[in-house]
Amino acid sequence: MDSQDSLDTGGAPLLITFFVALPFACPLQHGAVISRNFEEPLRGCEAMETRATEESDPLEGNRRDKIFASLKFWQLKDTVDLADSFHGLLQVIHDVTGIGKAPQEKAELPRDTYRTVVEMVTVQNADKLSDKDAALSEAFERCFGVLADVYSMSRLVKRDGLSPHVGIEQVQAVYWFGRIPGNRYSGDLGGLMWVSPPPHVPSDTFDSDGFQKLETLLGRLWNGSPLELAMERALVANQYLRQQGDYSNAVIHAALSSEIVLDALLGMLLWEEQIEDPDVTAAVDVFDEAKNGGLASRVKREYGPRLGGNWNPSVNGPVRRWSEELAHLRGRIVHRGYRPSRREAERALEVSDELLDFVKGRLALKSKTYPRTCLMILGEPGLRRIGGWKWANRFLAGTDEHPLSWFSGYSKWRDAVDFARAGG
Repeated sequence: MDSQDSLDTGGAPLLITFFVALPFACPLQHGAVISRNFEEPLRGCEAMETRATEESDPLEGNRRDKIFASLKFWQLKDTVDLADSFHGLLQVIHDVTGIGKAPQEKAELPRDTYRTVVEMVTVQNADKLSDKDAALSEAFERCFGVLADVYSMSRLVKRDGLSPHVGIEQVQAVYWFGRIPGNRYSGDLGGLMWVSPPPHVPSDTFDSDGFQKLETLLGRLWNGSPLELAMERALVANQYLRQQGDYSNAVIHAALSSEIVLDALLGMLLWEEQIEDPDVTAAVDVFDEAKNGGLASRVKREYGPRLGGNWNPSVNGPVRRWSEELAHLRGRIVHRGYRPSRREAERALEVSDELLDFVKGRLALKSKTYPRTCLMILGEPGLRRIGGWKWANRFLAGTDEHPLSWFSGYSKWRDAVDFARAGG
C-alpha cells in the first residue's frame, strides 16, 4: 500500500499516526498528550466516538466533528556520548602541543539525559486521499505546526538551558501508519516518509579557485564593501528557511539583505555624484527620515530619477512585490509577532532575488553615468553578463584609481554622512 499513489478508504476518513524523533529534546513529561482542533470539518465519521484523555481538556460538543492533531511525547532515557567534534578537538590539541594523547574511545557525559520521540495522530477526509503524498504532507505539516507551538512555548516555561529552534526541515524522515476509524493498524498501510533531504556535509576543502574567491571577498569586505554583508544575510535567510525551518527569521534576514542592497546602492550613487565636489550635505538630507521618510519613501523618490524604471511601490513590478510580500511581511513579523507559513517565507526570498535582479539590470544601463558604482556592485563579470561593460571598461582604461580604494572611500564618506545625521 505504501507504494500506491492514492489511499482508498471507501469514503471513510483516514486516521494517520506519525512517529518522529526530535533533533532536540522537548521537556514535556513522559506520556504527556497535547491536542488541538482545527476549523476544517471532519466528514464521514459521525458515528465515531471521541473521548478526551485524562491529560486533555474536555472536548466541546461543537469541536468533536473537527479535524484535529494530537501529540503524545515519549521520553527515552539515554546516556549521551560526546560529539565527535570534541574528540577532534583533543586530537588537534595533542598534535599541536604534544600534551595529552589522542582519545582512543568516546568519552561520556557525566549526566543522564533523554531523547524525545513524538507520536502524532491526525485525520484526513476521504476527499483528500486521492493524492497520497499530498495528503500525508499536509497531515504531517498540521501535526508539526502544533509541535512547533508546543516546543516554542515550552522554551518560555523552561527559559534556562534552551535548545535550538526545531523546524520541519530538521527532520529527515518519519514513519507513518494509517487506519480507518474502528480498525487496527496494519503493516500494509504505512511506511517511511522522507521529509527533508539529508543535510549537506562538505566532502573537500577549497581548491585554488575557491581560495582566490575567498581572498577577493575578504578584500572587498575589509575595504568597506557593504555588499558582502547583504550576501551574508541572504545566505542566512536560506539557512533559516531550508535547514532550520525558522520562517520568521528567514523573512527578517531576507528583508535585511534587500535593505542593505537598497541602502548601499543609493549611498554609492550619492557618493559618486559628489566625488568632483566632495560634500555630505545632500546625502544627509536624502537620508533624513524625520524630514523625508524612511526607506519606502526613498525608494519611491530617489531611485527612479537616477536609474530609470518603475520604482513606485503602488505599480505592479519587482518593487511592488518587494514592498508587499517582503517589507510588509517583515513588519508584521517584527511588530505583531506574526508567524509566516513556509510558502510566505519562500515567496519573500523569491521577491528579494527579483528585486536584486531588477537593481542589477537598472544599474547596468547607467554604467556611463555611474561607472564606479557599477563596477563596485556588478564587477566585470556582471557587467559582461548583463551589459554595460563597454562604458565601465572605457572608464577603467582612463583612470589610475583602484576599485578597492572606492570601497574605502565610500565607507569613510558614508561614516561622515551618518555622523552628520546623528548631529555630529
